[in-house]
Amino acid sequence: MHRVVGTLTSFAIAMATTLYAVTGDVRAVEFGEAPMLESAVEYGTLPPAVERLPKTPMIITPNDKLGQYGGTWEMAQNGERDHALLIRTIGYEPLLRWTPQWTDTIPNVALSFQPSSDATEFFFRLRPGMRWSDGAPFTADDITFWYEDILLNPAFQNALPEWLTADGKPVHIDQIDKTTVAFRFSSPYGLFPTFLARPEGVEPVSYPAHFLKPLMPKYNQNADAEARSLGFANWQERFISVFGTPGTIDDPSRWRNPDVPTLNAWVLTGVYGKDDPLIAMRNPYYWKIDPAGRQLPYIDKVSFELVNSKNAAADAAIAGRVNMQERHVSRRADEVLAANSNLAPFTLIESDMNILTLSLNLNDKDPVLRKIFQDKEFRIALSHAIDRDSIIGRFVPGALPHQAAPRPESPLYHTMLARQFITYDPVLAASHLANAGLTRKDQDGFLLRPDGKRLSFTIDTQGSSRHEMLAAVVDYWRDLGIDVTARDLSRDVFVAIRDLNDHHASAWGGDGGLDAMVIPVNYLPMSTESSWFATSWASWYLNPANTNAVEPPAEVIKQLDLYNQLKATANAETQNKLMRDILDISANQFYVMGIALPPNRKGVVAKNFKNVPKVIPAAWSYATPAPTNPCQYYLEVQ
Repeated sequence: MHRVVGTLTSFAIAMATTLYAVTGDVRAVEFGEAPMLESAVEYGTLPPAVERLPKTPMIITPNDKLGQYGGTWEMAQNGERDHALLIRTIGYEPLLRWTPQWTDTIPNVALSFQPSSDATEFFFRLRPGMRWSDGAPFTADDITFWYEDILLNPAFQNALPEWLTADGKPVHIDQIDKTTVAFRFSSPYGLFPTFLARPEGVEPVSYPAHFLKPLMPKYNQNADAEARSLGFANWQERFISVFGTPGTIDDPSRWRNPDVPTLNAWVLTGVYGKDDPLIAMRNPYYWKIDPAGRQLPYIDKVSFELVNSKNAAADAAIAGRVNMQERHVSRRADEVLAANSNLAPFTLIESDMNILTLSLNLNDKDPVLRKIFQDKEFRIALSHAIDRDSIIGRFVPGALPHQAAPRPESPLYHTMLARQFITYDPVLAASHLANAGLTRKDQDGFLLRPDGKRLSFTIDTQGSSRHEMLAAVVDYWRDLGIDVTARDLSRDVFVAIRDLNDHHASAWGGDGGLDAMVIPVNYLPMSTESSWFATSWASWYLNPANTNAVEPPAEVIKQLDLYNQLKATANAETQNKLMRDILDISANQFYVMGIALPPNRKGVVAKNFKNVPKVIPAAWSYATPAPTNPCQYYLEVQ
């Protein structure tokens, strides 16, 4: 097991769920069968459990007690780009997984895992006899197919994600035998197991070769003709229509074909975004059992009711149409609990470091704005102009004023980064503007740029609640004499603009509170997807030859070099020191502003819905609540 520094190691969380990677043959056990499958077995349309399970299934010790079979897990899903709810509930089965406490990575799909002493090679032994949801064997062939035929295929541009590279060079994957694969990197990559346990880590085990090969000319000479006969331009277009965009889980189309085999506990029977409710049924070939030898999951069916807003999700919970959920309902959890006596709360240990981060684009295409934004005095002025206590009182009572910095519970907490420039002082803000050379105003009282134009820009976000808070921030900046407009964009437009570096500023949530080392996007520009304060510098880090790349200043290059060193070592003490050095520079540069530290939240769970831990970490990188093993949740019938 590999300790993950910077997550919940400082919490004393009483969570009894334990995961075990079984090393012996347990086929002598008489496996328990879910009642809904018994008739299919009896009539010969489904093999018995002993033939469906791998030689060494994974044993899951329930959080509280052994469960009962049956019932439906009911949730409410936002109709627009809410595939994240699917990933977090029925779609998290990576090679390695987090422990429920978020302290370590352990084998999951992999039976065992062995890194080399220099962290350049990682060997995975798979579970012999494991099967996809359609009964076809799952083997090392599927992993090498994913890598060689998908990620390295020129037909799928940019399919190889950055987390599968070390020092800019891609991983090489060797198949040792049908149940063993080796991931080999050209330089040490101590953080690789950590990235494998993130939601994105499902990628190596999400491509059923037997199902996808017939779509490709390499394996089917008629693939292109067949695609055109079905109305597609080429085989690639058909492939994406069938499976989704290769190389990324951030694509709703991945969930729009229920025919694609999976390793998940429940398998969709309908089309995401179309069927209401969207239903997933138990996977008869699921490869986990409880300590009594009964095949999991306990729950037969998962139902996602489509709603048009977070408020509508909370309304569904009030009406009794949700029996376990945290996503979308947390903001109104107290109201939901007060209105529905059949529901109880569980605590979410918030990982985000901020309720709202504010990032000026230091690589703005407008050269005058770019120079203004890169002036630290200007950013300090904007920070001092915000009355955080007032915003907290309006939107998140009980929160603590806080900059974009790791949470106090994190071993990487940085006092200076968290608390600097946080005082509301319009006079002090104006003095910093003067230090930045911004004193002249037009007849309407707005500041003028050095070129004589009004100092004006837009700041974008996504979501009505986040936009409402951003509008309050913008009012303070306008009082300071800056003509700022807050825009609420659709998710697709928001992302597209940032991909093109066509944005002036961004407002978003605060990743990197407890997991600063894993998601450092607000502390240094290392990701074009999320380091929105400097996407061109991030492009340079990923590929200096990229047409969008701009070489960053020396202090940023130093940060990026430190992060490369951090990724290369598997030594926890060294990782911590390097990350603290990165944060020191971030504090001195003050790239990103924050508003407040999010307080812990609540999820809601029906009183007869069992084995849900009372405390669950809350983060995208943790895929809340998936690492608690939803397959061991059950509905108690008296």
